[in-house]
Amino acid sequence: MQAPHLHPSTHSIRFRTMHLRSSKTMVGSDEKRRRSLAAAIPDDLLISEVLLHLPAKSLARCRCVCRSWRGGIGGAAFVRRHLELSRARPPSSVLAIPREVDPDDGQATSTEISFHRVLLPPPGRATAAEADLILEKAWPEGIPRIVSPTHCDGLVALATTTDRVFVCNPATREFVALPLGTHSAQLDYCEILAPPVALGFDQWRNSYVVARYFYREYGDMSYDEVTGEWSQDYDIGHEVFTLGGGGGGGGSWELTQDPPHAVGVQRPMCTRRAFYWHSDVPRPRLMRFSLQDRAFQVVPRPPTACNVIDDMACLDDGRKLYYVHAAAEASFQVWTADDGPDLQWSLRCRIHLPDPVPNLIYNFMPVVAEGDGTLVAAVGDKLCRYNAQRGSMEEVVAMHDDLQYGRPDGSKYKCRPSDPMLHCVVPYLESLVSLTARNY
Repeated sequence: MQAPHLHPSTHSIRFRTMHLRSSKTMVGSDEKRRRSLAAAIPDDLLISEVLLHLPAKSLARCRCVCRSWRGGIGGAAFVRRHLELSRARPPSSVLAIPREVDPDDGQATSTEISFHRVLLPPPGRATAAEADLILEKAWPEGIPRIVSPTHCDGLVALATTTDRVFVCNPATREFVALPLGTHSAQLDYCEILAPPVALGFDQWRNSYVVARYFYREYGDMSYDEVTGEWSQDYDIGHEVFTLGGGGGGGGSWELTQDPPHAVGVQRPMCTRRAFYWHSDVPRPRLMRFSLQDRAFQVVPRPPTACNVIDDMACLDDGRKLYYVHAAAEASFQVWTADDGPDLQWSLRCRIHLPDPVPNLIYNFMPVVAEGDGTLVAAVGDKLCRYNAQRGSMEEVVAMHDDLQYGRPDGSKYKCRPSDPMLHCVVPYLESLVSLTARNY
């Protein structure tokens, strides 16, 4: 950690330090000198210039030192500045959420869920494939084993195979279950589907919000080979939940304008200004839900066909949209655009997976974008790094075969080859944002 830049007012502190060093009462006592110097530094300077650079785990201990430190660390300005510093750092790790699923029961639940930090080695360097345990949470009511996570500013929202959504901040160890949303008739037809939710910061209302869609009616889909369009009888709605303000999950869902078309199963793109949902009925399109006016509009999508395993993501701190089109079994097109109502898409790269297994369908899910044009993505049960400039791909870790997950007692475990596992991966960001208090 770099030495913090001191405010000009600290000249008086240096003078008092020199005076203490010359005092006869301090001669021969380094420990007394250190204590006196610490006492001479005002709390506001320690908090804003020193504690600000500590990780969340250390700050949790610092909150217990005194009332002044607790208030300073929990203040909105401190939380906001700490988040800004976290965003400015190059991505060095991702968050893994392993879930052992039941192939015979899409509604199976577990009473526990765990979140693990996986360090990303520099390109070309192999490191120990370990995932440090950050948070393990027990939920006696049961959490569906199939989940779909979304990330924003260190917060993670978990969509499930029910109308229940969980939200957590692994760094602060907060975990809440939001009230049940409006029942979605889609879940009565698709038992293994966890309809994704959107998560983002609404700067116009100074609050983090979770958004979900639901179907009041959900009919069978049919395809017209003549027109090349899908048709379906449905009635769809959309709602948002505001986090914070006390109680975390104690608020209620608020209905918004209904989406103009059916929403597809692809995860949404969540920017600083809007949520982007995919639709494929009657034909592929994107719908932009503005956080400012909470209204929908149809926006351009990349000039590609549509594949059910296409993926969407928003990286570079919410500024860049990514659309990954699965052009073939092991070939992908990555399109990018800047956030805005009039999307201008450009083809970033074409990716051909090396040595693919014949007749095996792959996916490519971007997780983080590194500064040199490199994408870290989940490719099946592997975490890979793709360099667009060189057109090269390297495996970071095989999550199912090689990754060692941490336990609360400090031991490690690996997945057995026969374990049917779902390895969910999202960005990891050190954040002090609270789910239960409006401190941002």
